[in-house]
Amino acid sequence: MRKKISEKQIGLIINKMKDKYHDPYFSELIYGVERELLDQGYTLGFTYDAQDLNNMSVVDEIQANDYGIICIATTTELLELLSKKVQYIISVGGTPELDIDYVTVDFEKGARQSVDHLLRLGHKKIAYIGSSSFQNSVSLEKEQRFLGYKNALEEQGIALHKEWIADGQFTIGGGYEAMKQILMAKDRPTALFTASDQMALGAYRAIQEAGLTIPGDIAVTSFDDIEMSQFMHPPLTTVKVDKEELGRIAVKLFIQRIEGSLPLPMASYLPTRLIVRESCGFSSK
Repeated sequence: MRKKISEKQIGLIINKMKDKYHDPYFSELIYGVERELLDQGYTLGFTYDAQDLNNMSVVDEIQANDYGIICIATTTELLELLSKKVQYIISVGGTPELDIDYVTVDFEKGARQSVDHLLRLGHKKIAYIGSSSFQNSVSLEKEQRFLGYKNALEEQGIALHKEWIADGQFTIGGGYEAMKQILMAKDRPTALFTASDQMALGAYRAIQEAGLTIPGDIAVTSFDDIEMSQFMHPPLTTVKVDKEELGRIAVKLFIQRIEGSLPLPMASYLPTRLIVRESCGFSSK
């Protein structure tokens, strides 16, 4: 007999535990997961860092207790391991690759929204700051936001310039160092797209330290729309991802799975939209 959902224990696994507290993107997403679970009458049985699962006794405990698992930003290898150990598992924020449930956003399409806006404003010299994906150690050049950037330029017949592409490690400091590297190029770009707002914040500082203005010398667009984006100087044009809703929808889908109302694995994509602010020039959509 299928276990009643009221008896099911639910756990959360995060790629890096510190992201829950220090990365605004993940903290909002995890808040959505936790709040929706509470609203549905549940509390988390545990929260583990992905590194904790290197201890097989932890994995065995999860299996023995028949937990349902919500995974945030975990690798495909870990998802594959867990899918063999537990009956119910969902990935939040990743790229669908396995026959399990996913709730995520179309990162490539969102990136194209951001880059296409710069192209419409007449920019052709567009730099990129991104990083590798948490999944399968995907390189910067194969990560979905980079592909959106690349495809948007190629459709306009614009060649990529390696000196305008840098790895910002999805951190503020990384974005700062990456922008400093880009600004050393002989031919300076007129615009920049960053794969996260945290990296954009670091890039802002590097641009301004170089005596350049935003958007006068370099227009900037980004991805995430974390709360600080609207308070940056100038306010940042960025692709909005509803992080809290992403977490809430993941929980709703997960509960449907446990209740047996979903016949096949599902991949659900939340829409994104570009929030236009002054960092690329005050221009309405």
